[in-house]
Amino acid sequence: MHEILKRLELIKTSIAIEDEEIINLQVIKLSTLSIDAEVERILKKITNNDFANVTSDIEVYLMRFSGITIYEDKEVQGLKLELKVLEKNLQKQLEEKNEYINTINEFNTQYTLHVGGIIQKILHVKQEILSIITAHKESIIQSMKDDYEELKQSILKKRAQKKSLEEALEELNPLEDAYDELYEKLQSLKEELDADEEVLNEKRKEVKEAKQEFDEDPDTQEYEEAKRAYEEFSGEYEEKLKDIPLELSENEKEELKKLYRQASRLCHPDIVADELKVQAHEMMQKLNDAYSKKDLAKIKEILFALENGTGFIIASDSINDKEQLKVKITELREKLKATEDEIAKIQSDEAFEVIKDLDDWEAYFEQLKYNLERELLRVEDEYEALLSGSYVEDESDETEDDNYWSEKF
Repeated sequence: MHEILKRLELIKTSIAIEDEEIINLQVIKLSTLSIDAEVERILKKITNNDFANVTSDIEVYLMRFSGITIYEDKEVQGLKLELKVLEKNLQKQLEEKNEYINTINEFNTQYTLHVGGIIQKILHVKQEILSIITAHKESIIQSMKDDYEELKQSILKKRAQKKSLEEALEELNPLEDAYDELYEKLQSLKEELDADEEVLNEKRKEVKEAKQEFDEDPDTQEYEEAKRAYEEFSGEYEEKLKDIPLELSENEKEELKKLYRQASRLCHPDIVADELKVQAHEMMQKLNDAYSKKDLAKIKEILFALENGTGFIIASDSINDKEQLKVKITELREKLKATEDEIAKIQSDEAFEVIKDLDDWEAYFEQLKYNLERELLRVEDEYEALLSGSYVEDESDETEDDNYWSEKF
């Protein structure tokens, strides 16, 4: 009742100073309260622009309750107003942050649609080029391993022969001519074994060094990075293609933004009463999901539900305890500061700087697509040259611009 009387007083004063904006605002506020038939008649007259007797009707109504005295703690009133102002400021900041995030998400979607397929092809060809180069180097190492293994097997056979000769020599009389012949053969075999084992040890060192060089080779590491980049990008790209947002007209996009802002004001977890935060968080998730998919119908459905029964009580309207108000004010100030920091971080991000300065997204993506198609042709030529054996690596061909396609927004 106290709020109804206060708002009627405001309407009366606003009529006297002819402030139509405040009158209309108070009519809306009163319509949400539990009012009696007499107040409804007053509001109907205002709605019909029948102001002739409205002031006197309000005075009569106020006089009936003039004897009612309601105690109000002035500090509580001030704290509630402070909390309400903070809620409004936080809501504005949250809207600004969400607007930035949604713009970046929209840009990323368009980036994917325009050039994602070309980037995937470039990454695949680069991976194939490095795969061939790496495979060639691996084949050289494998050849060295095969040589090492062949010599090793030869040594094992000679060791077996040596053992047989030594056993045979044990059976002979040292004074016989056959003994001398076998002895010379054994000594010759030992010399061969010593030489072979020395070569084997050198080959072992060479294979070990070659393997270490291969593991540390920039091409090997680059191949692993290229393979990982291709797999990661392809996974993300294919996933994004499954969930492309609906296409909307410019008018529908504006309506989507407007309705999203209206709905978020009614359910954002940071400004609702504490006991409703879990439900508000779930509702906000549904709202954000619908917005990311550009599902205008779903946004309308959520807004209708919030305005007609599923709305959330705002903290400043539900808290009347002085200490609780102070705690809530401190909490909102911290959230306001955190949100301001988040906005500043987004604004300083390199991707946001690119988007902010773009007047024509379509022209930007067309130019980017053209550049990427040229890059694809270049790496495809490189790949074909490699297959034909005419490829010669030329680092001078690499420029900073060759990496523009890998930028992530």
